[in-house]
Amino acid sequence: MQIPNDVLAFQDQFQTDDDCLRYLAELRWLKGFNCPKCEHDVGYMLKTRAEIQCAVCRHQTSVTAGTLFHGTKVPLRKWFWMIFLVAQDKKGASSSRLARQLGMYQKTVWYMLQKLRHAMGCRDEAIMLSGFIELDQALIGPHARKTGRRKNQDGKKPRQRLRGRKPKDGRKRKTQTEVVVVVEQDPGAAGMLAMNVVSRTTRDSIREVVERRVEPNQHIKTDGYQANYVLKSMGHVHQAVVCDGVQACKELPIVHQVIGLLKNNLLGIYHGVSSRYLPRYLSEFAFRFNRRFSKIPVWVSLAKAALFAGPLSYADAKL
Repeated sequence: MQIPNDVLAFQDQFQTDDDCLRYLAELRWLKGFNCPKCEHDVGYMLKTRAEIQCAVCRHQTSVTAGTLFHGTKVPLRKWFWMIFLVAQDKKGASSSRLARQLGMYQKTVWYMLQKLRHAMGCRDEAIMLSGFIELDQALIGPHARKTGRRKNQDGKKPRQRLRGRKPKDGRKRKTQTEVVVVVEQDPGAAGMLAMNVVSRTTRDSIREVVERRVEPNQHIKTDGYQANYVLKSMGHVHQAVVCDGVQACKELPIVHQVIGLLKNNLLGIYHGVSSRYLPRYLSEFAFRFNRRFSKIPVWVSLAKAALFAGPLSYADAKL
């Protein structure tokens, strides 16, 4: 099974929907086709439908049934091109840009992107962090709303602050969303990453995130926020650093660097994301971040994620 890495090789390999279908079948059955009815290992692809028929019992098995491509009316070739373009762009691609590139409606592309981000999140749920870990909370969203016709003392309209910084009084604004960021601290670099949206950063929310994404009995370093002390009662080695501002960036350099990259990504590519769909954009960022050093191309990992994520209806995509 060839794995193209450049645009020309990708275009040559996937010229038709049948080429894409055969590739999905190879990804789904890495050790060869196995009939779910009689367990025979010989089958052939039907020309009229996206199904493989067993050579013994004649049972027909759909290649895309139970996958993210289940029931799609979009040609598989366009699906593959979207997967390739999304994976090749390190910062991600907007639905408007992909719609122009693929000659599709923006709403259709938006729905497809939501399905792919859902697949990314499902794929990374199995990743458990271990070793030395940094944990911190981030506020994502605009610092303040636009103030309409109000003006500064110099007669100019005030600029809207878009970066998700904590206000001086330490309270979260209504336009901001709290995110718990957990990242492995490898020597000189960041390891695996996990991020989860929480309604409020409390002892219970931190406990839930850590139980889902961190192996037991690990070394976790945080700031002096009171809710973080729940980690010690969970059996982890908790190192709390009481710091603020610039000192916090020095004591927790990896997690603050990741938070900075995340905010630049959301603002630079998507110009801000609503709290309603923020979890899926976090899944996309983490999926790409966790595979930045992988020898397997990211688009192959994304195609596998789409195969095993399960279907997603339009109503579920809109949350």
